[in-house]
Amino acid sequence: MGSCTDRRPGARRYTVWALLLGWLLLAAGGCNRAMYRRQADREVYALVDCAGRDPRWPLPDYTIQSHPQSRFFDPTSPDFPPMPPDDPTSHQLMHCVDCKPGWPCWRCYGRTPHVENPAWKESLPCNEEGVVVLDRRTAMRLALLHSRDYQNELEDLYLSALDVTFQRFRLDAQFFGGNSTFFTADGPDRAGGRQSLLETDTSLQMTRLTATGGELVVGLANSLVWQFAGPDDYTATTLLDFSLVQPLLRGAGRAVVLEELTAAERVLLANVRQMERFRRGFYADIITGRSPAAGPARGGVGLDAIVSIGGGAGGGMLGLLEDRLRIRNLRANVAGLRNSLEQLQAFYEAGRLTNRLQVDQARQSLYASQGQLLRSEKSYRDRLDAYKVSLGLPPELEVRIDDPLLSRFELIDPKLTATRENVDGLLRRLRDPQRAAAPEELLAKLPTLREDCAEMLAMVRRDLQAFGEALPARRRDLRRLAKRPEFAAGDVEAGAVDVVDLDNRAKALSEEFIQLHEKIGGTLLELERFDGAGAGEAGQLTRRLLPPIARLSDHLLALSLIQAGARLDTITLVPVDLDPAEAFRLARQNRRDWMNARAALVDRWRQIEVTANDLRGGLDLTFAGDLSTTDDNPVRFRGTTGRLRVGLELDAPLTRLAERNLYRETLIDYQRARRAYYAFEDRVSQSLRATLRQIELDQIDFELQRAAVQVAVSQVELTQIELQKPPEPGKASLLGATTARDVVDALRRLLDAQNDFLAIWVDYEVQRLGLDLDLGTMQLDAEGNWIDPGPIKPGESDDLELPELIPAPEGLPLPPPAGQP
Repeated sequence: MGSCTDRRPGARRYTVWALLLGWLLLAAGGCNRAMYRRQADREVYALVDCAGRDPRWPLPDYTIQSHPQSRFFDPTSPDFPPMPPDDPTSHQLMHCVDCKPGWPCWRCYGRTPHVENPAWKESLPCNEEGVVVLDRRTAMRLALLHSRDYQNELEDLYLSALDVTFQRFRLDAQFFGGNSTFFTADGPDRAGGRQSLLETDTSLQMTRLTATGGELVVGLANSLVWQFAGPDDYTATTLLDFSLVQPLLRGAGRAVVLEELTAAERVLLANVRQMERFRRGFYADIITGRSPAAGPARGGVGLDAIVSIGGGAGGGMLGLLEDRLRIRNLRANVAGLRNSLEQLQAFYEAGRLTNRLQVDQARQSLYASQGQLLRSEKSYRDRLDAYKVSLGLPPELEVRIDDPLLSRFELIDPKLTATRENVDGLLRRLRDPQRAAAPEELLAKLPTLREDCAEMLAMVRRDLQAFGEALPARRRDLRRLAKRPEFAAGDVEAGAVDVVDLDNRAKALSEEFIQLHEKIGGTLLELERFDGAGAGEAGQLTRRLLPPIARLSDHLLALSLIQAGARLDTITLVPVDLDPAEAFRLARQNRRDWMNARAALVDRWRQIEVTANDLRGGLDLTFAGDLSTTDDNPVRFRGTTGRLRVGLELDAPLTRLAERNLYRETLIDYQRARRAYYAFEDRVSQSLRATLRQIELDQIDFELQRAAVQVAVSQVELTQIELQKPPEPGKASLLGATTARDVVDALRRLLDAQNDFLAIWVDYEVQRLGLDLDLGTMQLDAEGNWIDPGPIKPGESDDLELPELIPAPEGLPLPPPAGQP
C-alpha cells in the first residue's frame, strides 16, 4: 500500500505534464492562413450559390478569384504576397522608426516589381500590327476580365455573404479554450516562507445562443498546482459548471434574437439580385455608356441606393462608333468641298465664274470643315482613352474600334467612292494637258477600271435587292406610324410615312438602275474597244478617251445616288409598341431592384418590433449549477460537491428615455421609407413613360430625317450636275452668282442630315436597350452579352399581315449581272 502511495504523485505528475504539453502544442500550432481563406471561400460560395438558385437571378460560377488573363490577377501567393514597389523614403521607416529597429522579417516574403499582372497583355486580341481590335463582344469580354468596378461589385457581394457566416455562427455552439501556466519562486524572507510553485489553469467552454434569446454556457475549469519547496505535494481541482439565462420580456423572442441573422440573409439575397441587375446594367454601360446603377452593398441595398436611371444619350462603344461615322461623314464632306473648290477655281480661271468671292467662300468653308475634322478626331481619341480606362485597360494601349453595327449607315460604299475618285482623277488628267499621262499608262488602267465598275454594278444590285426584301416590313412600320395622332392632327407632314411614296421611290430606283445599267454597260463596251489598240499619238488618244470617261464619271455619280437611296430606305427600327401601364406592370413583376425596394421597406417595418422590445422591463429566468472534484483527482466528480441555482431577475422599466427616442425615430424612419418607396415607384413610372415617349418620338423623327437625307442627297446631286454641266458649243456659259454658296450649303445640309439620321437611330437603340433593362426582362448570354428580344408589341394582332394600299411587286425588276444574257 505504501509503495502505491509513493508512486501516485510521480505518476500524476507525468500524466499532467503530458496533457499540458499536448494542449500547448495544439494551441500554438493552430491553423494556417490558407486554410482559413479556403474555409471562408467554401462557406461564402455555398451561400451565394444557394441564394442564386432562383432562375430570375442566377449567378453561375460566381467567384472573386480573378482570371489568369486579367490585368489584376496576382500570380503570387494569396496569403504571403511579396512586397510591391514602395516609396524609398517611406520604406526606410519600416526598418528604423524613431531610432528603433523595425521588424526584421519584412523581406521574408520577397519583393515584386509589378503591381499588375505582368503577363496580362499576352492574351489581348491583337491583329498583326499589335493593335487591339474591339467589337461589342470583345469589349464586353475584356471588361469582365479587367474592369475594376465589376470586380469591386463581386467582392462587395462576397463581403455581404461573409457577414451571413458570422450571424449563423452566433447561433451555433461555440467552443473556447485556454491555458495559463506560471512558475512562482518566493524567497525565504517573504511572507509564507520559501516556496516554489508550478501552476497551470486550463479552461474549456461552450456557449450557445438559442433562437428565443436563451444563453447557455457550459464550462470546465481545471487547476493543477505543484509545490517543489518543502513537501513535494500536488493539488488538482476541476470544476464543471453550467448556466442558462432565458429572457422573458426584454431581449426575448425570435423577432429580436433572429433580427441580425434575418437582416444579413435578406441583405445577401438583395445583393445577389442587385448583382444580377448590375451585370445587365454593366453591359449597358460598356455598350451605350448608360450608368449601371447601384450594385451590391455590404450594409444592404437601401431605398436611397435604389434609383431608376432611365434612358440616356449614346455613349460607350455605341457612342464611339457614332463618332467614327460622324468623322467619316465629315471627311467625305471635306473631300466634297475640296473637289468643289477645285472645280470653282478652274471655272474662275477659265472665265466661267466672274466673281472670285464665290471661290473664297468655298475655300473658307473647306478650312472650317478641316478644322472641325481635326477637332472631332482629337475628341474621339480622348473619348477612346476614357473608354479604355472604363474597360480596365491602360490609355496608352493601341486600340481600334471595329464593329459592323453602324455599317448600314454607309449610304455610299467606300469601294464605290474609291472607284469614283479613280475615274475622276483620270478625267482630270485627261482634261489637263499638263498632267496628261502616257498613252501606255492610260490603256493599262482601263481593264481594272472596267472590272471595278462591273463590281460596283453588282454591289448596287444587291443593295436594291435588300431594299426589296425590306419593303414589306417598311410598309407595316409606315402604316403603324400613320395611325399616330401627330399625323392626324397635322403636326407632322404625312408624306414622311406615305406608303405610296415609298413604293414610288422603290420603283423609280429600280427603273433608274435599269437605265443606268444599260448606259454603264454601253460605256464599258466602248472602253473595251481600246483593248489591243495601238497607243498612237497621246493627244488623239486623250480626245477619244475623254467622252466615255466623262460619261462614266457622271454614271458613277448617279449610281452612288441610287445606292444611297436604296440603303437609306433599307435601314429600319426594331418595332417597339408598348403601353406605359403594361410597361409598369412588367417592371413591377420582373425588376430585381423593385423586389429589393419592397424588401427594404419591410426591413424598416421590422425594426418597429425590434426597437419596441427595448421599452419592456427586463425579466430573466436563470438556471445554473456546478460540480467539482475531490481528493486531488481531476476527474473524480462527486454529487455532494454540486450546486443548483434557479431564480428570476427583474429590471423595472423606470428609465427608458434613450429607448423611447430610438423607438420614435424608428416609427418616423418607417414613414419616410413608405414615402421613399412610392417615390421610387413614381420615378420608375416617370422613367418608363419618358423612355416610351422618346421611342415614339424617335420613330417619327427617324422617318422625317430619312426624308431630310433624301432631300439633301437630291440637292447635292443638283449642285454637282450644275457644276459638271459643260458649256454649250460656241457660247460662254457662266455659272450663277450663288453657285458656290449652293454647293457649300448642299454639302453642309447633307452632312447635318446624315448625322441627325444616325443620331436618332443610335438614340433609339440606347432607349430600346434601356427599356429592356428597366422592364427587368433583359437577358444575357453566357459571355455577358445582351440577347436582343426583338420587336416589343402589345399583342398578336400586330403580327398579322396588314392589307396593302397598292399592289406591291414581289421584288424589284433588275437587269441581269454584267456578262449574263
